[in-house]
This record gives sequence, C-alpha cells and structure tokens, in this order.
Amino acid sequence: MKLLLKAKIKYLFLLLFVFLLSCSPHNKSTNSISVFAATSVTDVMNEIAQEFKKETGINVRLNFASSGILARQIESGAEFDYYVSASKDWMDYLDSLQLVDRNSITSLVENRMVAIVPIENTDLYLDSVSIVDFPDLFKGRISIGDPAHVPAGKYAMQIMINNSWENKLAKRILPAKDVRDALFMVEMGEVEMGMVYLSDAQKSKKVKMVYEFAVKDCDPMLYYGSGKVKSDKNLKAFISFLNEDKAKSIWKKNGFKID
Repeated sequence: MKLLLKAKIKYLFLLLFVFLLSCSPHNKSTNSISVFAATSVTDVMNEIAQEFKKETGINVRLNFASSGILARQIESGAEFDYYVSASKDWMDYLDSLQLVDRNSITSLVENRMVAIVPIENTDLYLDSVSIVDFPDLFKGRISIGDPAHVPAGKYAMQIMINNSWENKLAKRILPAKDVRDALFMVEMGEVEMGMVYLSDAQKSKKVKMVYEFAVKDCDPMLYYGSGKVKSDKNLKAFISFLNEDKAKSIWKKNGFKID
C-alpha cells in the first residue's frame, strides 16, 4: 500500500514537472515572433502577418495598443521582437533605455489627419476657405485620441494650436484611449466631429471624411519600426519582409504613404 502511495506521489510530481516545463517561456515555439504595434496599423499588420506566415511559415503574435502603452509594456519587461510606433518620441524613449536595437530603427510609412463626421451628416461642407472657422462649423463635441498618450491626439492638438482653435474647442474635446476609439465615438454618433488618421477613416462605412488637413498643420505623421536588442533569424526574416514590395503594397492599400 505504501509503495503504491509513493508511486502515485512520484507520478503526480512528474505530471507537475511536465506542466511547469510546458509553461516555461523557454519552451515557447521558436517558429514565431511577437510584434507590438500601434492600434492605427491593426489592419495592415494583420494582413502583413498573414502574408509573412504564408511565405516563411513563421507565426506572428500581434499585440495592439497605443504607442505609449506598448512602450510602457516593453519598459516593464514585456517580451517582444518588433515594435511599430506612431510616435518618434516613444521610439526614442525606448532607445534611451536601450530596449530596442538602435541600428534597426527606421521610418516605415507616413499618414495624414482628417476630419470626420457620422455618415448621416450630409450638411457639413469644408474647404480651404471655410476651414478657417472650423470650431464654428459644428456645435457638438469632437473626439480625438488622448494627446497625453496617443500620437494621433498629439497631432490633432498641434493642428488646433497652429490654427488657433484650441480655446474654442477646449471644452468640447472628448479624448479617447486610442485613435480607433476616437473613430468609434463618431461612428456611434456620440460626437459630432472627429479627427483621426486617414488610414482609419477610409476603412469605416459609418463615417465620411469632410476635410484632409495640410501637412504643414502638424509634425510629420511618420511610423517607426525597430527590433529588439538581440536579433535572431526570425526577426531578420520579418524585417526583410517589411522591405519587400508585397508588404509595401499592403501599406499603400490601407491608406499609408511610402516614399
């Protein structure tokens, strides 16, 4: 009886050991990479991940959030292979902490900022003349990404400040956790106006673009990519794929601009 009990105990310990071993980070599949990417490139990165897997067999695990939240996750020790940021500031921040490979930092694509309204709004018309009175052209609230954490929100605020609209709009701004949430607020009719990326606006069937802001109205809306400090063959393959025509065509199809 005692021998049987000892055998069962050993068996249970063996099962526990196997279970813990399977949970170990060192046992993760080596045929995959982890990509942390800004929310505004969700559609693009999902498509790139699919095409990359078809071509190489390497699976891409995607983590989407605002550039700032992702940077904080990486700072806190989150494991990643590649980081796509909509903000040069957050990329520089991780570089200052030596958490990304400085030599791999590159400008990927460029975006534009547009004004959007719910699709039901057929009355509002904006052009290069009427845009001067932008705050007076609508009475309700305007949704933008939270300028403190979301690059799209920072660009929106720059546009407001550079056009001297910030005082009139200050009490009407509804900050969102990311640019997709700002778009959602307009889709749901929670706000009358929104300022979001062109790439996000053109994907929605529930909003319409009423104006594309001039490039000079804010800093260049560039997206940056970088790999982790210690590269490997899977990461090198992914970075190489991003430079291929197939990946570039996916960016362009989704409204981004590539030199």
